[in-house]
Amino acid sequence: MTDTVAVRRLLLVEDDTITALAEKALLERAGFAVTRAATGEQAVEAVGNGESFDLILMDIDLGSGIDGTEAATRILALRELPLVFLSGHIEPDIVAQTEGITSYGYVVKNTGETVLLASIRMAFRLFDANRRIAMRTMEIAAANEQLRVTNDKLDWWQRLMEYIVQHDPSAIAVLDRDLRFMYVSDRFLSDYRVAQRDVIGKHHYDVFPEIPEKWRTVHQRGLGGETLRCDHDTFERPDGTIDSTRWECRPWYDRSGSIGGIVLYTEVLSARAAEPE
Repeated sequence: MTDTVAVRRLLLVEDDTITALAEKALLERAGFAVTRAATGEQAVEAVGNGESFDLILMDIDLGSGIDGTEAATRILALRELPLVFLSGHIEPDIVAQTEGITSYGYVVKNTGETVLLASIRMAFRLFDANRRIAMRTMEIAAANEQLRVTNDKLDWWQRLMEYIVQHDPSAIAVLDRDLRFMYVSDRFLSDYRVAQRDVIGKHHYDVFPEIPEKWRTVHQRGLGGETLRCDHDTFERPDGTIDSTRWECRPWYDRSGSIGGIVLYTEVLSARAAEPE
């Protein structure tokens, strides 16, 4: 079974009948399907009526009606497609009129079949390249929007986690793999007599240098995947006072399933006992 290649349709906008017949014959010999419009108005109407064209060859002088630059502007406002000016003018001021229009080339008439066909093929390549760039730009924009939404969700999630932990009635601290504080509850701050600014982002042992070696071992075991707890323990403060505590240390996991750090659930029993009823 042979694949059929779609014939590309061109709209030739040319007011001179003899010139139009010669150009139409040349283009059809090259394998294109050609429709002629004798005026700018006819060209705009053909495109506006939904006729399908792959490329427009536009003369500039089109008789008493609108000229080729105006027709091109109106057509491109209706549909995005490659447009090549085919004109006998070489004057700089005439050529300059086309520079503000999204065209894909300017071919001087009677420069030969090779130049005209090469210009048409180049226009198709440029148009296809621009379409791919536009599509890629849209994909990038969509990806950036998705990233923005994702970042917004992550930011919201982080604020929610911070809020939940902060207002939990228990003394909770969330640490990363390097044992740096990520979140702490207000209860943790009050029970352990530290301010939040002195905790978040800092290493646990810089905040509590007096912590005994046994708890350092617990932290490492938690980072290794164990969940450990103790219902009655003691914690000696730098001033010599001793607090009675209850604690649990468990690992938390990131999206990949790897251990991201540990969560410390603690309760200073002596502090609770001192609270008024």
